[in-house]
Amino acid sequence: MKILLLSLVLVAVCDAQLPVFSEFSQLAGQWKTMYMAASNLEKLSENSPFRGYMRDIAVDIPRRTMHFKFFIKVNGECTEKSVVGTVRLNNMINVDYEGTNNFQVVKIAPTFMLGYDVNVDAEGRTTYFVLLIGRPHHVGEEAFEKFKELVRQKNIPEENIVKLIGTDDCPNN
Repeated sequence: MKILLLSLVLVAVCDAQLPVFSEFSQLAGQWKTMYMAASNLEKLSENSPFRGYMRDIAVDIPRRTMHFKFFIKVNGECTEKSVVGTVRLNNMINVDYEGTNNFQVVKIAPTFMLGYDVNVDAEGRTTYFVLLIGRPHHVGEEAFEKFKELVRQKNIPEENIVKLIGTDDCPNN
C-alpha cells in the first residue's frame, strides 16, 4: 500500500513539473542577442566566449533539454557554437560552457526572452549575467526596461550593460 501511495505521489509531482517546462516550448526558434550585462565586464569584452550572438533554441520536452546555437567572434572571425542544457525540476537549466552555468529563464514573451545566468569558471570565479534576446531584430522599450530592472536586482552595475545590437555580423543560419 505504501508503495502504491508513493508511486501516486511521484506521478503527481512529475506531472506538476511538465506543464511549467512545456512553457519553454515558446523559446523554440530563431533569436538574436540584444543586450547582455555581467558582474565581471571582462567576460563580455570583444573576443570573450560569453559575448555570444544567439541564433536558435531547440526545446526537447521529453528529454528535458534545450539546445542553444550561437556565434562568438574571435579576432573578427565568427565561430559557431552549440551547447545543450539540461532542465532540472526547479526549471534551472544546467549548461557546461566555459565552466558550469545555471541559467534561469526569467520572462518569456513572443518577441523577447529575459534570462539570468550564474557561471563558475575553471578557476572557481563566479560571474553573474543578464541576457535579453529578441525576435525580430529589435525589442521594445518595455523589454529593455525589464532587462535593466533585472540587472539592478542582480546587483550588476548598469554601466556593465553591453549593447550587442548592431555588432552582430555573423551568419544568420
